[in-house]
Amino acid sequence: MKHCLTEAVYGRAKAVNRIREYFGRTGAVEVFTPYLSRTPNLDPNITPLSLTVDKGERFTAYLHTSPEYQMKKLLACLKRDIFQICHVFRDGEVSDRHTVEFMMLEWYRVGYDLDRLMEDTAGLMFETAVEVVGTGLVPFRGKIYDLQDWEKITVEEAFIRYAEVSPYDREGLYRKAVEGGLKGASPEDYETNFHLVYSLFVEPHLGKEKLTFVYGYPPEFSALAVVENGVGKRFEGYIGGLELVNGYQELTDGAELGRRLSAEKEKRAEQGRDYPIDWEFVKATENMPPSSGASLGIDRLLMVLLNKENINRTQVLNWI
Repeated sequence: MKHCLTEAVYGRAKAVNRIREYFGRTGAVEVFTPYLSRTPNLDPNITPLSLTVDKGERFTAYLHTSPEYQMKKLLACLKRDIFQICHVFRDGEVSDRHTVEFMMLEWYRVGYDLDRLMEDTAGLMFETAVEVVGTGLVPFRGKIYDLQDWEKITVEEAFIRYAEVSPYDREGLYRKAVEGGLKGASPEDYETNFHLVYSLFVEPHLGKEKLTFVYGYPPEFSALAVVENGVGKRFEGYIGGLELVNGYQELTDGAELGRRLSAEKEKRAEQGRDYPIDWEFVKATENMPPSSGASLGIDRLLMVLLNKENINRTQVLNWI
């Protein structure tokens, strides 16, 4: 057992209690969904953990990488704001910001657009900081962040500002990746080039001065968000270059959702991983009310609130 990090124990307890209080006060119902499923989430660039289950018959089950699919089934039924705090599991997550198992907050707001969801997210972070730190003025990475003071910029603005290239300029992204000496760059692989340039040139600058929401992604990086006029209605939130939260205006077009998941399934099969699609989830989304949802890494939020550089310093015992 690692040294008992009492600050992490009490900080996590305070954060979770305030999160529950915040959502209860703002009209959301806490829900609980299964961690194991016969069908995994088909999230781009995220690998689920599988295991063999014996229930009279032996079959492969998957630990959820997020509670999204199951929560959306409930959202389609309840048609009201919901939230969940749970542990999630993602294979191959190794860095000072990652563990395979970590704690996630996920929530959905009926009738919200991205702007309202950003306001909701900032308010939640501020109230959690007051509970854990005692103030909304939070020291992290050598700076003081006022969590009531935040900004939003588009993905295109962020790329042009920090990488001097448009995220829609496919040739320009490749050249930028090559100039940066980034391994894996290819003139035919737009998605890889985008991620390489984003991670090296853009992401380290995000949220350097204040909480920053970056929104409006190319369709290829919009996951299950609505895409309008060639732009995905999705955001990511950063403090000090650390990504904390992802938000989406949720897709409710079952045919389009099925197409996206089928494309992702085909891509995974080419990599030697043939995952089944949760068609029950696809059908359920057609009954979802217009809504926006977000997922926030509680461990990463605690990195900020406790001023830690390594995610392990927010956890106790041996989280893998």
